[in-house]
Amino acid sequence: MFWQLQPILIQPDVIFNLFGFPITNTLFCTWIVIIILVALVYFGTRKRDLIPSGFQNFAEWSVESILNLVQGVVGKEKGRKFFPLVATFFFFILFANLFDVLPGIDTIGWVNVTAFHDAHLAAPTGPIVFLFGSASNKIVPWFRPPTSDLNLTFAMALISVVVTQIYGFFYLGAGEHLGKYFQFKALFTHGAQGPIEFFVGIVELITEISRLLSFSFRLFGNIFAGSAVLALFAFLLPAVGDVIFIPLELFVAFVQALVFTLLTLVFMQMATTSHEHEEGEHEAEAEYRQNEEREMAATGRAS
Repeated sequence: MFWQLQPILIQPDVIFNLFGFPITNTLFCTWIVIIILVALVYFGTRKRDLIPSGFQNFAEWSVESILNLVQGVVGKEKGRKFFPLVATFFFFILFANLFDVLPGIDTIGWVNVTAFHDAHLAAPTGPIVFLFGSASNKIVPWFRPPTSDLNLTFAMALISVVVTQIYGFFYLGAGEHLGKYFQFKALFTHGAQGPIEFFVGIVELITEISRLLSFSFRLFGNIFAGSAVLALFAFLLPAVGDVIFIPLELFVAFVQALVFTLLTLVFMQMATTSHEHEEGEHEAEAEYRQNEEREMAATGRAS
């Protein structure tokens, strides 16, 4: 057989130790993604021609597209403040997801001597191999999509949630921001409705915390499942399976980066919007509708 199915493991493999710290293949690929992004930023900004061309033109178009998207959701003032984090999330997650479709993901790595001994096979000499046949699944792969590691997706989710709360304190102040979750005032001023509003605030606090799980598991689950599907169909239908599923994985890589980015942006907008402002808008809208109804009724009587 040309290629054996690589064991599908949730946890990443440790490929070497650095000063006693274990380095996994997902962490190694994370460093590669960071290097790629730094290089792209350097080559996209080194000339800074007034009339951009070539790669500079593409880089400016990419950044402006994300900036316009952010400003379209939250406005220009907040957009420029939210843009650095949101754009970093999008480009980092996109390039990390794209590792899923690169050649050599499951076939280049260290020789897994233990696996060869367990299978009663002679381990090949040399530290780096590209194995075929029955030995092809007896390696420790060097490369794995960084976002298929739950540690990374949870860390990004934690950054998203914490920064969202920081912006909430910055725009609304500690009292008003905490008042969204701990509505003690409603217990004494809103009568029978007060306990309900207080309970709703606690539920909203729990929802904020639960975003850590939804953010991290959504991204991790989609990319990990995509890696497993590509590996499985490369084993069942060599070449043909990749032709079918690689375009789908490219689409998923883009969509998951966009979903994580937009959700972060929307939650930041919600955290920085005052409830009093929202209530004022609702009251103004209700009053506007009442005035329209009065004018229509008066017009009907006059006619």
